[in-house]
Amino acid sequence: FMYRDYYGMASAAEEYFGYKLDVWTLLNIACVQTYISGLVSFWIYRQTSDCKWFERGNRSKAAMRHWAESSQWNFLQKYHLLEAEENFSNRQYEAARQSYHNAIQLSKNHKFLNDEALSCELAGYFFFEIGKKTEALEYFTRANSNYHEWG
Repeated sequence: FMYRDYYGMASAAEEYFGYKLDVWTLLNIACVQTYISGLVSFWIYRQTSDCKWFERGNRSKAAMRHWAESSQWNFLQKYHLLEAEENFSNRQYEAARQSYHNAIQLSKNHKFLNDEALSCELAGYFFFEIGKKTEALEYFTRANSNYHEWG
């Protein structure tokens, strides 16, 4: 997850939130930006405890939930990963673990190797940060394998 550079990502996220996108015209771009900005927002919240970032992450999660209602195949795994990051931010570790698992399994079932890789990577960071280094290594190894397979 290349966005772990706080200052660079905070600056890019601030710029993104200044844009007003026409979702119907730019749906694909909007979905990707919403997804990534949500992940970034929850990560920045964990680094700063600034509620602005938590609220932004929640807005991204709400948008992804709306899209998942119309196309579970394309968006449900993304929703679960955002949910995992929200739960991690709230220190609801069991709920986070389950949401990471759901995101990984849905990504695998729906053949979204890139989402599976990202979900495994973020699950690895989650387990590492809560002191479960063996589980972290397993997820990082799986993420690495998926990224290589994805190309």
